[in-house]
Amino acid sequence: MKKSQLLSILSLALIIAFSFSSCSKDDPVPEIDQEEYDAAELEFVSLETINGELVETDESVVITFSPDGKSAPSHSHLTEGETYRLKVTLFHDGESINQEILDAGDEHQFFFVGAPDGVFDYRYEDQNVGLTGVLTVTGHSDAAFDWNIVLRHGLNKNHAAAQEWDSTDYVQAGGADDVNVTAELHVTATGEHDH
Repeated sequence: MKKSQLLSILSLALIIAFSFSSCSKDDPVPEIDQEEYDAAELEFVSLETINGELVETDESVVITFSPDGKSAPSHSHLTEGETYRLKVTLFHDGESINQEILDAGDEHQFFFVGAPDGVFDYRYEDQNVGLTGVLTVTGHSDAAFDWNIVLRHGLNKNHAAAQEWDSTDYVQAGGADDVNVTAELHVTATGEHDH
């Protein structure tokens, strides 16, 4: 066999081997973000205590966001001394994707940061995910403040930085943001005039 034919056969064999290896099953498959959202809604439903139970009333404050976080109202009011059920709903194409978040609850957690000290107390109602929780307004703010709502995905929920709902160090628990939006809130004193 001539040297040129041998080189041609070897070249062809290398090309074929490379083609098969580039199509191997070990190639990474791009991950589809199952929790991709195109709108988010915060609803603060006023609660009252009846026979020792917290019961939802017909009064609520609703804040709606687009993914860029710019469609929230400029100023929303909550009242000192009130208790609210905070409901977060994430939407994709007009449908709630909350069940997907709950189904992977060990991978997700909301953090609510930026309120002045002593204004809010919060308790998760859904195994430290944060789609529903009870927010008690324990103080008031002299002025409006930016309240940051963050949903982390893939964090270590056992990490010290993930133990508090208002942890400013939540990034240290790992993961990445699925949601990061800001609402401007003003917490008025009991009996204070809303403006």
